Amino acid sequence: MSANRVFNDAIIESNFNRDGFVKLPFLSREEVEALKNYYYNSLEKSGGQKQSENLDFNVNKKMGYDFTFIDEHSDYKKNVFRIISEVFEKKTDSILNQYRPIIANFIRKEFEAGEVPMHQNWAFVDEEKYTSVSVWVPLIDSHENNGTLQLVRGSHKRFGKIRGPMIPWELKELKSEILSRHMTPMIVQAGDCVILDDSIVHYSAPNHSNDKRLAIQLILVPKAADTVHYHFDKTQNPNEVEMYETSQPFYMEFHPWLKPKELKLLAKLPYHEKTFSYSEFLIGMAGERFDGHKLNKPNALFQDAKLQDCFEKDGYVKIPLLDTATINDLKEYYLQHDQKGLQKKGFHVSLDNIEAKHIESVFKKLFDTLLPPLSLILKDFKAFTASYVIKEPHVQNIVPPHQDWTFVDETKHCSATVWVALMDVTKENGALGVIKGSHQLFQYPRQSPSPETQTILSGHAATLFKYIEIIEMRAGEALIFDNRTIHASPNNNSNEVRIAAGIGITQKDADLLHFYECPGDEAMIHVYKVNETFFSQYNNAKFSAMYNAGEIPGELELCYSYKKNYPQLSQAAMERMVKTLDQFKNNKQESEEEMIPSAIEQNKSSVLDQRSFFEKYSIPNIIAEIKYRLKNVDEGPNKQ
Repeated sequence: MSANRVFNDAIIESNFNRDGFVKLPFLSREEVEALKNYYYNSLEKSGGQKQSENLDFNVNKKMGYDFTFIDEHSDYKKNVFRIISEVFEKKTDSILNQYRPIIANFIRKEFEAGEVPMHQNWAFVDEEKYTSVSVWVPLIDSHENNGTLQLVRGSHKRFGKIRGPMIPWELKELKSEILSRHMTPMIVQAGDCVILDDSIVHYSAPNHSNDKRLAIQLILVPKAADTVHYHFDKTQNPNEVEMYETSQPFYMEFHPWLKPKELKLLAKLPYHEKTFSYSEFLIGMAGERFDGHKLNKPNALFQDAKLQDCFEKDGYVKIPLLDTATINDLKEYYLQHDQKGLQKKGFHVSLDNIEAKHIESVFKKLFDTLLPPLSLILKDFKAFTASYVIKEPHVQNIVPPHQDWTFVDETKHCSATVWVALMDVTKENGALGVIKGSHQLFQYPRQSPSPETQTILSGHAATLFKYIEIIEMRAGEALIFDNRTIHASPNNNSNEVRIAAGIGITQKDADLLHFYECPGDEAMIHVYKVNETFFSQYNNAKFSAMYNAGEIPGELELCYSYKKNYPQLSQAAMERMVKTLDQFKNNKQESEEEMIPSAIEQNKSSVLDQRSFFEKYSIPNIIAEIKYRLKNVDEGPNKQ
């Protein structure tokens, strides 16, 4: 194992690298009770907390919580550290890869008090090389009502590379935006633990329960890492931070807001105080980590390395796929087979068909036709959905900018749509368009059903259309795009039906998933494990009916649930995010007014403007909703 690996278990390590924290079982009931008893029996030995005026909050005022590590009595701190370390040692040794403790805290919250400001923990090691962690263990069940720990998932190693008690925090002005849009509360039973990267953004609200909320924090660092302390004195030099070498005894004696004495000065680091805007925070969340760590890339989908590089960089590739005879065969199949149950006006797909046999026959036809040529281009892949994708001429059939549903665990795999033109397609007849590189912008999972649920792109159709690049294609060409790539298509203003076909693909070893918003609790998402047959049996209309009836798909295998926490972006914030992409950095994009239908321009709360779409035609099982929407486009705003 490498010196900078945090966990012994590879799966836990992967989840930690992705989220910045993991939740695990930790203490027994007996150990919880013993630690609670020790805390209350030892309180008389506490000297109270050290005082300072140099804080964002003033400890001379009643805070309603206390931390052992800033207690006035060093002997009390030493005993707390010894007791907690001894109880935790075997457990942390089995979980963590060569770590040692440096600080231990009991953290108590009083009734109707105890808000801990949003912050990152101090940096205790060189975080470009190492990771320090906090093992947080509540000694009573912890939840939102009693002020549980809350975390910004994925915010670790992105902000505040140099952190210490006197260093101004760059996110300090963003409390309201981050708390309302990004925090994930940890619902944790007594004795379970949350192990978090000390650089993750976190917070805890006041305790509104009738009981004191008691928890433990043990901070650990890699055994191979030297510990450091950053001190900043704005009055002496506002452009410099001093970095000192420390040892574990230092934390038993130090005053956190005073300049340390008798420590070795390792470096004087250049420093310039900066306060982030919300847009800069979002860019930081989407950008690279300051330690250079990158999540493991999914296995390549393409045999050709250049195609794979292009797919990863741009979010799509365009390739020749079918010959003229095969194109004509697929078009003839569509035109000759019964389209019973379809609304042949606007935008529709074969999955709208009310006959299950027809849906299954389309799956078979498209798989039999498209998979052989794709197998010459792709490797180790599987297909899971298929449909014809049709736009009738001279009607309102725009598909607004959107990302597709999430089909797989996107930290390990990717899914893509193979969209095949069965005739020449242009802006005039409703060709597909993309925002190049936009698969890198937003990594939030996309759930069903629509229009009931919101995504990060909801309400931004008009904002994003001017950044869409239409990809004109010859008949037989295929556009293969990552399902996270933002894409759209304009109206078909030609005199003939636009016919295309699409299939969904992913790595062969990827488990297929379905993300479904819990009815009655819009913040909670259920994640189900599904198989290939799922996509011919379920559509968005079915999920909408279930959702509106307050039902969940109990027949599916529930993997896990989580709290939805994507931000709600203003138009300006959304545009700033898009403009971080390479093609827009030095190019002020002008609006292509003709691409934006009047329905969107005139009423940005309309059904077309509110949808998170291409869960609609690359994902055939949710397209039935589009037909309903287009049919009722003049009936007024959708209530969401």
